[in-house]
Amino acid sequence: TLQKSPLVLAQLGRVVSIVDIATPQNLIEAWGRNASYHFVFTRQNRGKLDDLSRLVERGQLKPVVGAVYPLSEVGQAHARLEQKSNGLRGKIAIDVTA
Repeated sequence: TLQKSPLVLAQLGRVVSIVDIATPQNLIEAWGRNASYHFVFTRQNRGKLDDLSRLVERGQLKPVVGAVYPLSEVGQAHARLEQKSNGLRGKIAIDVTA
């Protein structure tokens, strides 16, 4: 996905990722669109992720989802997040399967 991202960017678009770059990317497409890349570097800990997965599987950890929006309404979901009193308790999930 990260390698194909420059091909779908709008002018002045942004790519934001927590994915590590294993190989150099071809950024000519992104450069031509005056795009920017933002990376958040995290320390990976597979053991903690496995522990969390087991808690979810056993039903001991349940994420709180306050709203679900289809991918076609991601703009509305983002606008709701920006509202001070958005009435949300939990996270907004984006349904990419619809």
